[in-house]
Amino acid sequence: MHKLFTWLFLAISFSAFADSGKSAAQYNAEILDSFCIQNQDNFGNIVFMAKSAGGKVLPDQQADPAMRELGGKTVFVPYEGKNYMVAFANGGGCTVITKNIDHVNLAKLLKHHFQVVLVDRQASLSQINELYKVKLKGIYKGAVISLVYAQSETGYTEGSISFLPASIVKRTLEQ
Repeated sequence: MHKLFTWLFLAISFSAFADSGKSAAQYNAEILDSFCIQNQDNFGNIVFMAKSAGGKVLPDQQADPAMRELGGKTVFVPYEGKNYMVAFANGGGCTVITKNIDHVNLAKLLKHHFQVVLVDRQASLSQINELYKVKLKGIYKGAVISLVYAQSETGYTEGSISFLPASIVKRTLEQ
């Protein structure tokens, strides 16, 4: 029994050290994947997921106005010592808002895991919005991922990453 406890302790310790090396991009990608991408076409589970993680639904005055207008909600999600907001609307999209977005490495992760291609990039004096289309074969093909971040000169690190399921993209293009 004592040996089992020792091995269990070591396994937990090593996994704790392994997780501490995650980049901001990795955290952002994990939240996007678990809350938005895995729930595509039915974001109704997000409230339950946020509450089970210790989060809460934000009141309307603090919610994302675009998602609120579509009948959606915004939730606060704590994850591994970091805080995120996830805004979503069924029949719309899902957005993860973070205080620290590592847009360079996040774009690399998206290219690697979802085979995205940049289809549009718009820059203003304060921010950049990049639109990526998912080329990965399967249920995600045709989805759009938007990455919004501050211009480096602003000194801000906040940003967002949004997911529009392929079904929504297709329906929008048919209109």
